[in-house]
Amino acid sequence: MKTINTWLVILSLVIASLLAGSKALDFHGEQYTDKVLQRSLVAFAVARGLNGLISVAQEAEIAMQPAGVGLTLSPGEILDPINDLIERFSVVMLVVASAIGVQKLLLTLGAWPLFNYALIIFWAATAVYLLYCQYKQRKTHALTLKLAAFLILVRFAVPVMALTSEGLYQAFLKDNYQQASQGLEQTENNIRQNTPEEQQLEEELSALEKTKRWFNDAASQLDVKKQIAAYQEAAEQASQSVIELITIFVVQTILFPLFFLWLMVKIAKSTIKKRHPV
Repeated sequence: MKTINTWLVILSLVIASLLAGSKALDFHGEQYTDKVLQRSLVAFAVARGLNGLISVAQEAEIAMQPAGVGLTLSPGEILDPINDLIERFSVVMLVVASAIGVQKLLLTLGAWPLFNYALIIFWAATAVYLLYCQYKQRKTHALTLKLAAFLILVRFAVPVMALTSEGLYQAFLKDNYQQASQGLEQTENNIRQNTPEEQQLEEELSALEKTKRWFNDAASQLDVKKQIAAYQEAAEQASQSVIELITIFVVQTILFPLFFLWLMVKIAKSTIKKRHPV
């Protein structure tokens, strides 16, 4: 190898050893995964709460018709499509949470002390070997360099992917996530605000019975057309917010990691196939 290339490789091995020893990338990578997991769980909780509210609204409004209120259209029926969409969103968020869990597991395995120390020792030995070859004017073995480069990719691929994914979120997805999350919360508030409160509650009623009675008094306290219009607006807003959140989480936690993994595989193959002087 040329002298300048030898020193660049040695410098790379030293930096890799320092990063592995300090676990700086692992620390920040774990912070990122915890933040993403927290965001996904918050979105999942909001979606499940909204799903429960819509389900109770649909059940209560359907029960109103036999009571003689005389409604020809149940407002709860308008929320049926968005209810199905939110249920599918909940499934997507479970998949996203599982993907984040896999990333956390890979981070833990990469930072496993025995594996970490073995890598540091190997990189240090490789650096010494390169210095020896440089001093003796000998050519290095290609397999040693390829193995060292491959282990660097294996050790730091997941932390670098985590940090890069967080950078992607901060640069392009953060504002959209906040707007979509606020949209779901506003949808829930809109449905609650456009449903009248009960005038009298009996202490012995269950929470579900109280909620049903709350909805059953709607026709006598609110204009039905206004309530339907409010539900239509809530459904449209919820649809946009849910689709936006699905896009954000799928891109950040599934598509981008898969692309990054594909890129790492391509780099690894290129490193293995590359010829080095022996």
